Amino acid sequence: MKLLTKTTLNFLSITLFIFLFGIVAFYFLLRGQVDKNVNLELEKRKASIITQLHSDDPSNSIPPNPNERIIIDVLANNDSIPDYVYTDTLIFDDLQNRYIPFRKLGFVASFNNQRIYIQIFKSLEESDFLIVQIFLILTILVIVLIVSLLIMNRITLQQSWKIFNQTIKKISNYDVNAHEQFELQKSDITEFEDLNRVIQTMTDRINSDYLNLKEYTENASHEIQNPLAIINSKMELLLQSGDLEEKHYKAVVDAYEASNRLSRLNKTLILLARIENRQFPESKDVVLKNIINDQLELLEDLINSKNITIENNIKNNFSVHMNPFLAEILFINLIKNALRHNIDKGEIIIHQSSNIISISNTGPKHEMTSDDLFKRFHKSSNSPESLGLGLSIVKKICEVYNFNIEYKYDEMHCFLINFSS
Repeated sequence: MKLLTKTTLNFLSITLFIFLFGIVAFYFLLRGQVDKNVNLELEKRKASIITQLHSDDPSNSIPPNPNERIIIDVLANNDSIPDYVYTDTLIFDDLQNRYIPFRKLGFVASFNNQRIYIQIFKSLEESDFLIVQIFLILTILVIVLIVSLLIMNRITLQQSWKIFNQTIKKISNYDVNAHEQFELQKSDITEFEDLNRVIQTMTDRINSDYLNLKEYTENASHEIQNPLAIINSKMELLLQSGDLEEKHYKAVVDAYEASNRLSRLNKTLILLARIENRQFPESKDVVLKNIINDQLELLEDLINSKNITIENNIKNNFSVHMNPFLAEILFINLIKNALRHNIDKGEIIIHQSSNIISISNTGPKHEMTSDDLFKRFHKSSNSPESLGLGLSIVKKICEVYNFNIEYKYDEMHCFLINFSS
């Protein structure tokens, strides 16, 4: 859930809770105030009635009032009636054919030496109607206010988070190999400005580390390969001299093979570093069938020595946009892997289905997960020629171009590359 959505929902839930609580409280406060006003009117009416009862002509003392009713009952001496009681009641109106709410005040008075019980009824129909109107108007106003605040709050937050979203987009598109100046838009919000400052510092450090690593890779390629080339040339001279005893000759051969292995290992690690550092930016449409045919031709001697049958049904028009050199590295490693772990008179099938190319080979089954296969220096055989880096390079090239590669075993070892991922 986005922070903007969560903030809006929190604001809405709290506002609705306060609104409901406030509406209920307002209704009871308004109801109480109306009852208080009606009670004051009933008090005045009571005082008027008592005054008229003690006048000389009480029969004409109580004028009719269409909004109220008065009931007078004569009490016996032993009747006990509570005095001064306010209650609400409903009275059926024959003319309107419905019940009408009334506020009642009952009190005991004396007239002509008799105790009488007087009940004054005040209609609440108009006041209830007024309460409903006020309640509805207030409810509509509050709802409009909440909706307006919600819209304004969302618009304000969207504007505030706009710079944050731009920062996220800038980071997502950041490429250390592009050598573009990384600048973030300034914000008047302190927290976002602090975030931008930290990110700017981090990217500057990444750029610095990348340049140092790139320089180290280039220096290593030059400084290490030169001594290894000298060592190999000296070893070759010793081997060609013919003056070595057998035990010395074997020692020189072992040293020469170790030097060659070290040279290949160094070149492979440097290649991996260059791939990880995106130092192969040049890309174009590469026809994969041409690439695969070229690699099969280079490995023809090894294929013939193991009597391997090759089945290649890649379409002529199937191309992928990538660096040509990396395309060659990708398939030479996959084909070499299929040859190295194959059996004599085995088979290699290179198949295309839509945007997926699979390279399958016969060979003994082994208990190994796909993740293990692509780890560096992980070897499924004890072949001295294998460095354990070929499939790591394949995996890294696929990551650079967002290709999806996976391994499965179904009577044959199969590597599938999805170029549309």
